[in-house]
Amino acid sequence: MPVALLIGVGENVGRATVAKFAAAGYKVAIASRTERFDSSKYPFFKFDAADSTKVPELFSRVHKEVGVPSVVLYNAYAGAPKTPGSVLDIDTVEGFQQRLNANTVSPVIAADEAVKGFLKLEAEGKLGPEGATYLFTGNGLNEKAYPGFFNLGIGKTATAYMIDSLANTTLNDKPFSFYYIDERDKTGRPMTAGVNADLHADVFLELARDPKQGPWMYTFSRETGYKVFSKDWTLE
Repeated sequence: MPVALLIGVGENVGRATVAKFAAAGYKVAIASRTERFDSSKYPFFKFDAADSTKVPELFSRVHKEVGVPSVVLYNAYAGAPKTPGSVLDIDTVEGFQQRLNANTVSPVIAADEAVKGFLKLEAEGKLGPEGATYLFTGNGLNEKAYPGFFNLGIGKTATAYMIDSLANTTLNDKPFSFYYIDERDKTGRPMTAGVNADLHADVFLELARDPKQGPWMYTFSRETGYKVFSKDWTLE
């Protein structure tokens, strides 16, 4: 049974994705700050993405207690509090560093650990025909700077660069795929509200089952499916 590790599992996209991958025959391991599911069905690993030093330990525990994941989804993130007088929404250096950890450092280290596992599965002949996949839940902030989203934007942008690098330069000779997943509305505007949880889960599973690398920046909407949207969007 293939293993899927989901990092950052909430009540919306996370819950739908757990159900979708479990129904598809995956052993689903959950890493999150809060336990929301029956751990007898879905092994739970308490994890705070703001502490990037714990990422290797998380993967080590998952390998030992569940198995080596062929699918890793990073769905955790950290926004920023409104900070009067701070142009860049920085409250404290520590707070800024923790958000950077959750949005960039932890997903980068998670990708590194995921690839080590993918290579292990391949070397041992345990990688299925669908290959291995690393998925990161993104948004449109890697395309355009927008007021009030500095912390989240620099994190998403840096991690998008990592996904692009893995997909197109580093491991493109392997049956591994890497995606920055970004839902839009039908006009191409980022989804600031009304995110479609079931649609995300469908997209995650579809990409995980395809051994070939598709467009690394996977923008989609309910109406269009995958589509390259214009970058001339606004949130107003």
